Amino acid sequence: MRDPKDWLAAVEDLVDTHPHSSATTLRVARDIAARMPNSKDGHVAYALRDMMKRLGLARSTVTSHVRVLRELGLLAWVSHGSSHNILRTRLQDRFRPGTGYRGTATIYAPCAPPGWDRARGRLRDGHGYRSRIRAYTTQGRAQAVAEARGRHTAVKARRTPSFTSPPPSLPARVVEEINTPEARPAEPAAARSAARHRRGATGYTPQETKAAIGYAQRLRLEVWWTQANCERRLAHALRPLIEAGYTPEEAACELTGWGLRLRPRDAAAYIRAELRRRTRTGLLALPHGTSGPYRQVAGDDLGHRYAAMLARREQHRPAYLRYRERLAGPLRAALGKIAASRPSELRPRRKPLLREPEEEFFAALPPQQPPLDVYRAAAGTAPARPVEALDAQQEAWAAAADQAQAEAAFRRLRDELALPRPRRLGAGAGRA
Repeated sequence: MRDPKDWLAAVEDLVDTHPHSSATTLRVARDIAARMPNSKDGHVAYALRDMMKRLGLARSTVTSHVRVLRELGLLAWVSHGSSHNILRTRLQDRFRPGTGYRGTATIYAPCAPPGWDRARGRLRDGHGYRSRIRAYTTQGRAQAVAEARGRHTAVKARRTPSFTSPPPSLPARVVEEINTPEARPAEPAAARSAARHRRGATGYTPQETKAAIGYAQRLRLEVWWTQANCERRLAHALRPLIEAGYTPEEAACELTGWGLRLRPRDAAAYIRAELRRRTRTGLLALPHGTSGPYRQVAGDDLGHRYAAMLARREQHRPAYLRYRERLAGPLRAALGKIAASRPSELRPRRKPLLREPEEEFFAALPPQQPPLDVYRAAAGTAPARPVEALDAQQEAWAAAADQAQAEAAFRRLRDELALPRPRRLGAGAGRA
């Protein structure tokens, strides 16, 4: 069964047939039925300890009434629980001492015996979850119609007053047998204007709110990262610019000048925060009070908040206290012994740090030197070379380049001289 209502109906019909059933059996069944919608098949985890806490019953009481439901054929095993640690089997070679423990939960499937369907006049095809109601007997059809009418009546009784039609309005009061606007008492013009332009909790009239929404719509066409935001929230965030007299085009230029590369998750919230920040820092000139107060956390120069945080940690974390009192000293001593027993070549080498002031370091550097040599000199891996050595190195590189070019020219000349000379026809004929 997948529907909790059908399963509770089967429980109510069959619970009286067991000699050890009682009202507590129905309480246990209702707790199981409340968890059936959590699974698409209606499966329910046993969760014995949680049931004991929710129902306020002893362990033996819950287990005995679950056994009653199983004997009635209303619960079936899906997965038997086990106390074996499944993490050991799942992790295999990766399992280590201290990994943890996790047992197998017991899973039940609410069901109903076939005899209950026959008693209610239901004819089914198939077995298990794939079974479907094929037809009803005459008695079953009458019972199903009665249950449907009962559910409909219960739904109507639970309806709220908004479902009921309002009472008919009373007719207008007739003055001197003439029901005309002239006959009614005149309302002052100031009262009519105040009622028409009444301001709400935000201080904006409906007409001003409508104009602000139109303002936000025009701005969204110009600023790409505001197009995914709600127009009403965007209009509320743009009120400081509206009150300052910015046109939609001027406001779009201001927002575009912020240089956003990514779309913010909440554009309206970002606009409010950025307007407050720019107004506070003087980057944006807005009338006083339009952008709202900027809340800034006071500094903790004396360290009072940090000391209070440490006190709360020590008060509410007894494990941390136990570590500091009992485990911290022995652990540090053991780590010191291990570090002392390691060979010196295996110990991590720390990089040298500059311990002199920064001004003295920059004053010691030569005026003309490549950055790579400066970094090497700062790290202590290579001494800084003077400018004379750099000039000699450049001259050596130039001489090596000239040497390479000369060698290439000589190779080309040898190749040309090694080629065979063409024979002259006149010289050869005279010798012959």
